[in-house]
Amino acid sequence: MIRIFILTILLVANIFALEKIYFLPEKSDEVKTDIVNYIRDAKDSIDIAMYNFNYKKFGKELDKAVSRGVEVTIYYHKKKMKFDERIRVLKVKNKLHTKIAIFDKRIVIFGSANWKKEAFSKNYEVLYITDKKKIVKEFNNFFANIKRN
Repeated sequence: MIRIFILTILLVANIFALEKIYFLPEKSDEVKTDIVNYIRDAKDSIDIAMYNFNYKKFGKELDKAVSRGVEVTIYYHKKKMKFDERIRVLKVKNKLHTKIAIFDKRIVIFGSANWKKEAFSKNYEVLYITDKKKIVKEFNNFFANIKRN
C-alpha cells in the first residue's frame, strides 16, 4: 500500500512538473520575463555557469537578489561583465561552454543561449526550463563537480 502511495505521488509530481521550451528570437520577450521572474523569486541561491554573460538587465536583477540575501554564484571562463562584489564570481580553469542557471537548487534553465543581449534579439537559440527533480539533481551535481575542480 505504501509503495502504491509513493508511486502515485511521484507520478503526480511528474505530471505537474514545470517544463517550458523557448525558441529564440521568436519567444525572446517571454523567456527574458521568465528569467527575470526566477531571479526575483529566488529565496536562497542562484548558481550560474555561463560562457558569455554580459546582459546588464539580468546583472542588475542579480545585484538586487544579493541585496535580498540570496547567495549568487557565477562560474565563468572569461569574464565579460563586472558584478556586485557580493556575488561570488569564480573562474573555471577548463573551458566553460555551458549556459545554465539554477534557482534555489530546484529550477534549472539551460540551452544554447549565452546571457547577452544579442542572444535574445538576433540569434536562433533554444532554452529549456524545468523543475523535474531528476534533471535538477543532475545539474546540481554538475555544479558540485565544477566547484570541486
